[in-house]
Amino acid sequence: MSWRQGLRQRAGQGIPALLEVDALLQASGVLAALPGARIAPGLVRFKLAERTCEGVQRQGLAWLSGARQGRGALGGRVPRYREWKAGSAALTEIGIDGLPADWPAHAAVFGCTSVDRRHWLLLLPAHAQLWLGWNG
Repeated sequence: MSWRQGLRQRAGQGIPALLEVDALLQASGVLAALPGARIAPGLVRFKLAERTCEGVQRQGLAWLSGARQGRGALGGRVPRYREWKAGSAALTEIGIDGLPADWPAHAAVFGCTSVDRRHWLLLLPAHAQLWLGWNG
């Protein structure tokens, strides 16, 4: 198994089953450009499956309410996530102080943290992206 496949498999364990992904994208420092961002030691970006994007864009937080438990053990435990939040509340939840000034008003953003706050998820349906960050 390549390192890329291993990383995808390992990180994928932390993603709730309801959130389908099509590909592991290269993780980069893109989130560091957001105000007050504290980049976690682990940071992976996935391409969301079209079905997931459609569900989130159509129903927003109502669709995400069922996406609160990881698929498998990440760091020795199955991550359980707190309630999803939208907009700036979502960013605050994961440690980002706000959106960049040029962020489009219509571009939705959703986020949540694990119960123990060791993992977080940031979902950008308009860009078909799911970010998973973790500490330790």
